[in-house]
Amino acid sequence: MSDLQRRTEALLRSRGYLTGSVERRKRFPATKSQPCKSCGSRQMVDIAHDLWNVFDLIALRPLKPFDDLANVNKRVVFVQVTDSTHHADRRNKIIASAEAKLCLLSGASILIQSWRKKDERWQAQDEWVSLDQFCVGLADTVEQFYEDEKRQKLLDRKSKLPDLPPGSTLPLSDYLREEEIPF
Repeated sequence: MSDLQRRTEALLRSRGYLTGSVERRKRFPATKSQPCKSCGSRQMVDIAHDLWNVFDLIALRPLKPFDDLANVNKRVVFVQVTDSTHHADRRNKIIASAEAKLCLLSGASILIQSWRKKDERWQAQDEWVSLDQFCVGLADTVEQFYEDEKRQKLLDRKSKLPDLPPGSTLPLSDYLREEEIPF
C-alpha cells in the first residue's frame, strides 16, 4: 500500500470510518530479465490492481444513535487515492466506469482524495463524485451492465477475425496442394 493510501486511511479513520484496502498486488517474473546464473530465479514485477480498476479503499461509517439522516448516503464510501497531479486522470477513469456508476446507484458514495505537499505539510483535497458527472450511455442496472459486457466481448472477438465476405473461406497455404490434404 502506498504512503498516500495510508494517509487517507488515517484521515478517514479520524473522521469515524472503518477502512480497508480493496487494491490487490499481482507479482510475477519480469519477462525481459535474465535468470540468475547460480539459482535460476528471475527479477519480480509488482503491479497494483484496483477493485473494478477504479477503487483503492472502501470506508464504512456506522450510524450513531442521533446521526443526521442527511448523511446516510456517506455511510459506504469507495475511495480513489492519488497525488494532486493525477487528480483529473482519476476522475476521468471513474466517470467512464459503469461499475462506479452502479456503486452510486446502489447508495454508496465515491470520493477522490488527492494529496499535495504545501509548506512542508501534506494536505488532502476531497472531491465527491455525483451521478451527473458520468458519461452518457453507461449501464443503469446490473442486468444492463452484464449485457453490455457480453456484447463487448462478442465485438472484441469479432474484431480479431479477418474481414472476409460472407460465404468465403480462408485460402490454403501455398505449400499445400489439394491432393495433399488428408480429408
